[in-house]
Amino acid sequence: MYPSQFAYRPIKVDFNCWRKVREVNLYYHIPFCKWKCPYCTFFMTVHYDDEVAARYIDKVNEQFNFINSYFEEPMVVKSICFGGGTPNSIPVDLYEKIFDTLRKANVIFHEDLEPSMEVSPEILDEPYIKRLAEIGIKRLSLGVQSLDKDLRKSINRKENLNIYDIVDILRKYNLNINFDVMYGLEGQTAESFMDTLKELVKLAPETFSLYPLAGSKTSMFKKKDSLMTTKERYQLFDVFYDYLTSNGYECESHVKFKKKNQHSTHQQKIYEYQGTPTLGLGCAARSYNEHVHYTTEYTKNSLTARKYIDEYIEKDYKDLQFCGFEMNEDENKRRTVIYAFFMGKLDPKIYFDKYGTDVWQDFHVELNALLQNDLIVIKDNEIYLTRKGRKYTDLVGFIFWSEGVASMYAPI
Repeated sequence: MYPSQFAYRPIKVDFNCWRKVREVNLYYHIPFCKWKCPYCTFFMTVHYDDEVAARYIDKVNEQFNFINSYFEEPMVVKSICFGGGTPNSIPVDLYEKIFDTLRKANVIFHEDLEPSMEVSPEILDEPYIKRLAEIGIKRLSLGVQSLDKDLRKSINRKENLNIYDIVDILRKYNLNINFDVMYGLEGQTAESFMDTLKELVKLAPETFSLYPLAGSKTSMFKKKDSLMTTKERYQLFDVFYDYLTSNGYECESHVKFKKKNQHSTHQQKIYEYQGTPTLGLGCAARSYNEHVHYTTEYTKNSLTARKYIDEYIEKDYKDLQFCGFEMNEDENKRRTVIYAFFMGKLDPKIYFDKYGTDVWQDFHVELNALLQNDLIVIKDNEIYLTRKGRKYTDLVGFIFWSEGVASMYAPI
């Protein structure tokens, strides 16, 4: 995200910032997991039970009603995503309570709404999937990461996984499928990664999300000798890019591949990249609009996360401590350009209609640097990432950071 949490500082949130919003993404953070993955840096805990989960969801619904009171007219919900943590680690009935709350709030569900949930396939079964479909979930993102049995044990995935049976059940209930697959894990090779990818392609999911291992605070980074180098990860991008694009997929964003000629994708990220505000619900969920980015105070230490979850449950939402970043026009311009390139294309006309200025004048130095390095190309007055630009999208984004944001970034 831009700016990411490294730029967040203590902040007092004026919730009036939601009054003029007419369309919104809803992100629900479910911070509960059955186990801790060594590569994970997300806010989560394994210390909970069904009673805690139920109280947490009650508070999430209370938080939504609080923010909903600021909307000046019924809100159009463009996307709903449940992330974590592990959303399918809690009883499915709790999600019915969330949808009941939304219906009673008189929100307007966008006609293309595709409620999505991140899940661990190891703890999925048909009764759970059936109930999700009945409630309204239309897409599941399966955190497969790898099919290599030894590698799976090293990332605490010791449960049996029959991905073929799970996919059959999902198709039975007409659910769209995304596979999350990671590369750069401890002990993983380019060959073992491609073995997993080739097997998953046979199952024809609607989308793939391919993520490199990242985050200097993950426990895996303590074992650098058994990790892929940065160069090796970039080289692997070329391999899987060629494989997927020759097997019926196209690159939609810097980490997303979708079936060619298919509409359904991971809506929330796409809408965020296009500028739709996101309302984060739950402890540590981040909210974004053109005025401010913010979240409740939290920790990335899973051993103390429960303390923040208890505070979130027990306190009035508006009385919690928040951290965030106040946006201005310059930062919004930078975010617009970065997100456009995440999608592979920047349209100067859309930029001008939004801000009334010429993107080439606003970012003359940056855009010309990208041109000189063959990272972008101009076609019909629009600016596209080249194949090389797709490969280095993360670096393309960095050059549009403001000096203020860059000064707050202190890598370990």
